[in-house]
Amino acid sequence: MKFFDKSKIEKEIRELPSGILKTLSDAAVSINIYSIAIVGGVVRDLVTKSKNKDYEIIFNDLDLVIEGDTSKFVKELQNIFGTERLKVIRNNEEYKTSEIKINGIKIDIASAREEKYPTPGENPIVNLSTIRNDLIRRDFNINAMAIELKENKVIDLFSGLDAIGNMKMDFLHESSVLDDPTRIIRASRYSAKLDFDLSDQALRQIKDTVNIWPWKWHVGDNADLAPSALSIRLKMELELLLESNYWEKALENLQTWGGLAIVDSKLQNDKRLIEKIFIAKKSNIEPLTALVYESKNPINQAKRLHLNQRQKIIIEGACKLNKYLINITNNHLYEDWAPSKWTRVLEEINVHESCFILEICKENPLKKYLKNWLFSWKDIESPIKGNDLISKGWGPGPEIGREIKRQRMKLIDEKSIY
Repeated sequence: MKFFDKSKIEKEIRELPSGILKTLSDAAVSINIYSIAIVGGVVRDLVTKSKNKDYEIIFNDLDLVIEGDTSKFVKELQNIFGTERLKVIRNNEEYKTSEIKINGIKIDIASAREEKYPTPGENPIVNLSTIRNDLIRRDFNINAMAIELKENKVIDLFSGLDAIGNMKMDFLHESSVLDDPTRIIRASRYSAKLDFDLSDQALRQIKDTVNIWPWKWHVGDNADLAPSALSIRLKMELELLLESNYWEKALENLQTWGGLAIVDSKLQNDKRLIEKIFIAKKSNIEPLTALVYESKNPINQAKRLHLNQRQKIIIEGACKLNKYLINITNNHLYEDWAPSKWTRVLEEINVHESCFILEICKENPLKKYLKNWLFSWKDIESPIKGNDLISKGWGPGPEIGREIKRQRMKLIDEKSIY
């Protein structure tokens, strides 16, 4: 059994004030909390550091699980540290969770719990339990370890220590992915972040779940019928993946494993998907918006994943633009159009500039004209203003506006070569 002395942990994680872990442990003992443990990424990082001295621990916060009442524990900590040093950020009595800061260090505290999934993909039923049962409910063996602070021992029920040594992660249970398919996306993110492989059993579980997952909602169905709990988790996990520094490798993992099919089969089979999202990100378009636009039915997918209103407007605008471009392509309407004609047509569609980027990413056959308008033609202004015309004797009225527009279009044609 591996042991981590509290002072050693504080030495490895320099952000932790000396003696804070002993204080936390003593506080738990003083109010008869049976057990208190560090969980989460800090444990995984400490184990990795013990096996690889060059590994750098990036500390963001401390996750604690207790076998007791979080509110009572937080009150005891307030008595010890005082309200100046300890700030309560959030306290949820219903879910028995608290978020506090001690000397600026963020600490998340949760009562130990166990979960049961009534239906695959839905939110689990949660009951208070032991730290061991709390670890059993987690996603991967490398994340299912804890450091018990009273005895300084590592609790490792699923060979997480060996998994880190072998750089190979696994799901905890045979039904892990079926219970929550978003774990596939999370697995790709951790695999890319840590440069770990998935075990053969884990890969088989992904494949089996993708093949049999009992979707009640399909592309074309009413988006309101999509399981909301699963949809919200899918959105959250996709955002975390796409915003990470290693998103390209993570997305490549998903496609290699066949796991992106739980979101959309077209995305799964798109060999240029990473390139498209890369272009979108460089153009300051949210990557999830770009991903959703590449799906079979972007508007329905946006509803299914509960995208915000601005994202939905951009996707709907891009679909409107795409529909118009398909029409003029099929009817060969554009072949003799001058730049001024393109400018009038594209500006009359009246969609956000991001819509043009999404169509360019999609490799629309008319992308040359879209790029010319987006990066050149739209910024060309009329050489004359309203005051110029009035000074020449023009009377007020719509004719001034039409002349300004005519002069602008003339200048666009004069300046443009394609």
